[in-house]
Amino acid sequence: MGKSQYDIEVLCRKYLDRAISEEELAEMLDYFKDHGIPEAFDQMLGQEFSKTMNNAPSEDIQALTNNVRFNLIHQIRSRKQPVRYHSLPYAAAVLLISMLGFFWFMSTQEATPDQHRTSEVAITPVGHKATITLADGRVLTLDESRDGIIVEGQQITYNDGASTVLALESSSPQQLTLSTPRGGMYKVTLSDGTVVWLNAESTLKYPSHFLEGERVVELEGEAYFDVKRVSDETSTQHFQPFKVVSAHQTITVLGTAFNVSAYKDEKEARTTLVEGKVRLESVQHRKNMVLLPGEQGKIGQDGVEKNKVDINDYIDWKNGEFIFRNETAKEVLHRIARWYDIDIEYSGYLPSDEIFSGSISRYSNLQTVLDIMQEAGDLAFEIKNRTVIVGNKLKKKN
Repeated sequence: MGKSQYDIEVLCRKYLDRAISEEELAEMLDYFKDHGIPEAFDQMLGQEFSKTMNNAPSEDIQALTNNVRFNLIHQIRSRKQPVRYHSLPYAAAVLLISMLGFFWFMSTQEATPDQHRTSEVAITPVGHKATITLADGRVLTLDESRDGIIVEGQQITYNDGASTVLALESSSPQQLTLSTPRGGMYKVTLSDGTVVWLNAESTLKYPSHFLEGERVVELEGEAYFDVKRVSDETSTQHFQPFKVVSAHQTITVLGTAFNVSAYKDEKEARTTLVEGKVRLESVQHRKNMVLLPGEQGKIGQDGVEKNKVDINDYIDWKNGEFIFRNETAKEVLHRIARWYDIDIEYSGYLPSDEIFSGSISRYSNLQTVLDIMQEAGDLAFEIKNRTVIVGNKLKKKN
């Protein structure tokens, strides 16, 4: 027998009060999957945030509500089998409970400071930050209030059209390098109309404009490409190939959207195809593979591999989210360290058996992220300057 609206509102209230069982949570999510998230849930959610965040602007309350809805929708869509791992922040990997718990926790700290906090240091990601290195070695720092640039003709402008970054002196192609630091990201629209989102601690080398024939760029780190289809002058039926060279591999496309993660400190390069078609060539293994939408190619020292994946898990950074799916604590902390520009130190404790699933905004304070991980698993954290020391929660209690 289906649940009535009253029954669902009761489950929603139990959920907000953190009094819901695993079985009831599954019923609530199944109802949301079949009927959508009811307005009553949004209203209760807004009221809950208003209570826990005294005098917070209505825009902040609405933003938090929207963030929770996003995470709920993602969780509902990915519900295929029961989760048997630590999840962030609750058994069904839904963000709300820890967010509410965190704001309640913050509100109580005025009366009882430093009783449980790992640190009072407020560490946030840098945001939109990058530099351009010109062919003559000059380095230009880009405006942090803008999120991208456009390369067109001999002009490099910000993508809001408000001002010019640089006027190139020569009409000949010049090698340009866009670099982001740890904690930064930036977007560039290349001369052919291809748009590239560059993730933290990444470098993209590209010409000021492409000559006839192949379009080639070089990547170190992670980027999302939305490649513009450009017709070959000899035939409108043929398109100029676009190649991305990175980490012992070459990716060849015609017109498509895909994500490439090819950091030097990671043992394999991962290419995730969103739409279109790409061909991967491994220099080391002398092997090729063709990817279709929803497939991921991995190339590393151990060989070449292709798998079906959920693309949202690999373009989360572009959408302002961290999405963790059955990842070890070390993998999660490695990604967090790159984004918040911090170091991780393991204090005699290597959490190899900690597995996490869940999602959280990449624009959260670092403390928020660590509190959620600490609530979900057996980890304990201490922040000293820009170093996070990882310990065992159970040992700290003894």
